[in-house]
Amino acid sequence: MKQRAFSRRVRFWFWTAVFLGYSVAVAGVVVDAIGDSYRGLAKVAETTIEAPAEQRRLGAAQVAALYRAQSATPLRTLPAGATFRVVWPDGSSEMVRIVSPSSEYGTRLVEGSQLGAPDLLQPAHAELQVVPVSTATPSRRAPRGDVATD
Repeated sequence: MKQRAFSRRVRFWFWTAVFLGYSVAVAGVVVDAIGDSYRGLAKVAETTIEAPAEQRRLGAAQVAALYRAQSATPLRTLPAGATFRVVWPDGSSEMVRIVSPSSEYGTRLVEGSQLGAPDLLQPAHAELQVVPVSTATPSRRAPRGDVATD
């Protein structure tokens, strides 16, 4: 009986580890250039998917270099041939392939992978509603008829 329970546990944890490992491997890398650490880069600050391809390539190279520098294993992070998604400061995104990790022009844009910024980030579609809030203490409700009071 103990052998059977042990076997079930081992089988459960084995398949859990396989599933989690596969999920992490498939997820890929998404670098969010909206963050403060990436937004200050010269080629990233004003970059969108409508910007010229050269500006987007240089911005993606800067983002990749900073991502590698902040990684625990910088020589293994984003090697040549790796693909990652860059989310530009306006919320638009695109896929980028690393051609050479040591070159300033070491990235290539993946054609057809550009996604526009979601409408939620565009201020023209935002609406603000002001609702007054009372600071008065709420009054207590009168006791119900079916409840006996002392």
